Amino acid sequence: MGRDSQPSPDSGPHCALLPNCAELERRYDVDRMRADLAAFTARSGSPFSAASGRRVLPLRSIAGDPYRTDSGGPSLTGFQDTPWLRHLPYFREILRGLPAPVRAARLWAAGPGGRDMTLRSAKLGPSWGLCRVHIPVVSGPWSQVVFFAERHHWPAGSLWFAAAWREYAVVNQGDRELIHLVVDLHQTKDLSALFPRPLRGTLAGPHALRLRPPVPLPEPQAFLRRFRLPESFANWERPGHLLYAEARRLRSAPPGALVPAEVAYADDGPVLVLADRPFCGLEHIGGGEFRLRGWSDERTLQFTGPPDAAVLLRLRDGPRTYRVALPTAPVANSAPAAD
Repeated sequence: MGRDSQPSPDSGPHCALLPNCAELERRYDVDRMRADLAAFTARSGSPFSAASGRRVLPLRSIAGDPYRTDSGGPSLTGFQDTPWLRHLPYFREILRGLPAPVRAARLWAAGPGGRDMTLRSAKLGPSWGLCRVHIPVVSGPWSQVVFFAERHHWPAGSLWFAAAWREYAVVNQGDRELIHLVVDLHQTKDLSALFPRPLRGTLAGPHALRLRPPVPLPEPQAFLRRFRLPESFANWERPGHLLYAEARRLRSAPPGALVPAEVAYADDGPVLVLADRPFCGLEHIGGGEFRLRGWSDERTLQFTGPPDAAVLLRLRDGPRTYRVALPTAPVANSAPAAD
């Protein structure tokens, strides 16, 4: 389906062009990773957080929260290093050396005894501008990564892409703890260059959504607006074509069917306010188009023309782009209320 065509109930067959996993062209020093972890454990005890039968140590998270173990999404503060990362210098070097902005990163451990830990994160793939990679820290023949009936062994020190929007499991059949560094990134051209050569063409085309750089905002006051959005706009895991259909259906509905929204300004830039509460920061990517801070270019808001012109909502899913215009009105400058 080409750009701006009508949505299909199929949420993205282009995702099938990518395999369940692929080894990327980079290796890491296993001894240094394990030495880092041993020194950290000796210093700090065992600060891993329990999460659904596994142990997780966040290295990057929203606002640098040292106990937040999820993949995160749009926010006011964006992703930051946690305090734990200061004490893990080689892991910090690894994250700094990845050729893409790092969103969330955590050390993920599964205990011995045939543990089967299922993982999945909706939209965490190149079609939505995101990518997940694993670096096994402690691994062996007793460990497997399973995508349904497809089984793989990832050696320690290797770097692997995982199709995280599909359900997969990490299985520990050994008698020692299995540890991976799990990193969620933005999809970039340089990251695509690490993939096996047969996949680079796919990632260079419209099936991968690459992160655009932020652009300075020339006249911030020109983008202050009030408008209304579907409540599900705040659910970044909702499929784009469903949100598009909902927005088209509701744009002519009574005002109560949509949530009041506003672009306001805080000290660090524009903020999207939903139902009178600050929801997330906005990053200008050119031409009056803004993405949600902490998210990809998968959904954006664009303001063009005079202050009373419509706001254009864009939803991207691989090669598909869904657009819907929503009525808007100018507002006076104001700072959002404290969260």
